[in-house]
Amino acid sequence: MERDKPFVILLTCQLEKTMKKNITINFFGTLYAIDEDAYELLNRYLSDIKKYFSRKEGGEEIADDIEHRVAELMLELKTGGREPIDIELVKEIIGRIGNPEDLDDMASESAGTTTTDGHHGREWFAEETSKKRLFCNPNDKMLCGVLSGIACYFGVEPVWVRLAVVALAILPIPFFSISLLTLLVIYLIMALIIPEAKTPEERLQMRGKPVNMETLNEEIVSSANPSDKQSSSSRGGLVQVLIVLIKATLIILLAPLLLLGFVFLLLILFGAGFLSMILPKSGLVRHSIGMGSDDLMILDHISGSGFTWTSGIALFIAVAILVYLIIHVIMRILGRGRSLGRTLWIYLAVFIVSLIVGISSLVGFGMDMDATSREIRVEYNAIRDKQSNQEAFDWLTDRGWEIVAHDHTFNYIKNGEHYSGDWNKKYIDGFSEHPNMNYTLERTVHITPGTYSLEAVVRTNGEGPEVYAFNSKGDRLSASFPVYANSGGEIWQIAMVRMENDSTLTGEVKRIAEANRKRGYGWSRVHINNIEVTDSIIRYGVTNRNGATGYWNGTWFSATDFKLSKVK
Repeated sequence: MERDKPFVILLTCQLEKTMKKNITINFFGTLYAIDEDAYELLNRYLSDIKKYFSRKEGGEEIADDIEHRVAELMLELKTGGREPIDIELVKEIIGRIGNPEDLDDMASESAGTTTTDGHHGREWFAEETSKKRLFCNPNDKMLCGVLSGIACYFGVEPVWVRLAVVALAILPIPFFSISLLTLLVIYLIMALIIPEAKTPEERLQMRGKPVNMETLNEEIVSSANPSDKQSSSSRGGLVQVLIVLIKATLIILLAPLLLLGFVFLLLILFGAGFLSMILPKSGLVRHSIGMGSDDLMILDHISGSGFTWTSGIALFIAVAILVYLIIHVIMRILGRGRSLGRTLWIYLAVFIVSLIVGISSLVGFGMDMDATSREIRVEYNAIRDKQSNQEAFDWLTDRGWEIVAHDHTFNYIKNGEHYSGDWNKKYIDGFSEHPNMNYTLERTVHITPGTYSLEAVVRTNGEGPEVYAFNSKGDRLSASFPVYANSGGEIWQIAMVRMENDSTLTGEVKRIAEANRKRGYGWSRVHINNIEVTDSIIRYGVTNRNGATGYWNGTWFSATDFKLSKVK
């Protein structure tokens, strides 16, 4: 025959002088008047007992017997005129249920001399040795109850554990000092991993007490004791303010992480899709951001790569789990979240695997792109150098220069550091760190016979460069470059002296003096005099190698403004 439901609430009655609400319940066919606190305790007691015995063989039967025993004791109270039943009477009932003799009576009533399956009542109340387990303590917590749970596990007062953590954070303890941020991260991780002691059985295990009917009853009763509640949850006003401030600080710290996580999540997905699909195929986007041909070739390679999608999806999963865990931590701080238990390990495993896959794919993608970009840029630089060199060839050819040697040298011409301060003015320039650099230019000019002088504006950072000319007899005349490197120079010095003598000077003199932030670019004038020409042809040039010894110890030289003047 189907048994009656334990509780059926029929109606709500009047408020007593104690301001406690009385209700009427139907418990196994009998009506009882009971106040609200007592009903909550009794309901929770029977619910916890069912949970406890549900994991034992034949436990459902003994839980039903306990319910019937409760009903008998309540009927006893009703018959004795002790109504309405208050919380103290419910505690008295629970205390009587905890006696082994009561269970023997229950077992005898239900099955003669023995209980079903041969289990004697006293056996159910036998003490169970319970291994102490680590839980978050919900009855004495400031944030998540982690430190209080640790204190219970080691059998010390929570205040000492909290003081030890504060000392680690603020005191310069040798070899043991830990930053506040590190402690916060450790605390949050422990709050996620360590479950909260929700049931009376778990609270007993947290304190290392044996789990049996007597201790379960005591735990259930003590958890419902208003004075205990008040002592465990009420704190001074200052402490309450500190708790609120700590929670607010944690939320303020975690909320930006949560926001950044969402933003990073969107960037990963958008970036992977943008790189793999949109950008390489969109000519409009390419030109709008001013990409060169080499960049476009690299992006075309990206469009065929699976690395971006692999890393994007994997990192998306990792960040999604991280965001979820941050939300969960915030909810736990606010007292609304529950421990994830073993599910947390699944989340962490998926997070770690996704993070490893995402990062390794991203690193692999980066290595692949680096190798590809190197190959493409070498090819593109060769094309660009050829185009640039052609422009330099054209510029030199238009001015009558012939390239005699260009070994281990990068430049032909340059602009940007002309002595006049004119950024656009081009000049001869050679650069290389190779010890065998050799850059030589020559120019052949048809002139009338006579005596000539050659002037040029030059600069260098090493010894060896010179301007040279051949007279009609084939003699080689030369003038070495003064070494001023990339500042000062005779031309700049002369301009500075003139400006000091007359500050009203403008035009080229002022531009030369103010070039390179009034430091000059190292330019000087050199001259070759008494060049005898009898056959109407003169050949002159510039080189970085000393004509007599071939000596050169610099890395660059520049030359410009060659002027051939007839003396007589």
